[in-house]
Amino acid sequence: MKIDSSHTKKDIVEIIETFNFIIEDYSDLTKTYLFKVVEAYIDCCHDFQSNDDFANLDTLIDYLQKPSQNRIKISERDKYIDIAKSIIFYCKNDYKLSFTEYLSEDDLVRDIELICLYCNLPTCYRAVNLINSCTKFKKKFEPIITGKTKILLRKKKEQKLNMNNKLVTRTTEDNGGNPFVLTFD
Repeated sequence: MKIDSSHTKKDIVEIIETFNFIIEDYSDLTKTYLFKVVEAYIDCCHDFQSNDDFANLDTLIDYLQKPSQNRIKISERDKYIDIAKSIIFYCKNDYKLSFTEYLSEDDLVRDIELICLYCNLPTCYRAVNLINSCTKFKKKFEPIITGKTKILLRKKKEQKLNMNNKLVTRTTEDNGGNPFVLTFD
């Protein structure tokens, strides 16, 4: 296994801490030496403990061998966002190709599979989720996001659930002598 050089030392340190790899003084190592140590550790490792949503060791190896999603150029990022916007436009117009610049569903599927790799960008993630919510495609597209982004999305979802359906009760004293009022925020 070879870790792609686009990953930063900080990314590798986060992976070590997330998966509880037993590597001593990893924060003091240089980037190249840390990469070699982690590559050797993963090659010897058969399974790992995680508090993250990575499915297995193969998923982690696949993520490390691909270029880092966090290190894409601005022009490339803008290109992927434009593709995602055109997919969102397709979804909002009742999933009809006649309203878009796509000539066939094969072109559309090719673009969807491309932006699946860059779902750390919120627009790409939204486009993939909108496509998955329709029943037009038998295949479900898997958005590829980093563990850090998964944790952020999970925290946002938990905060949203905590904010929904809060029952606020008021008594007649609180309400100036008026009858009871129930509100759901």
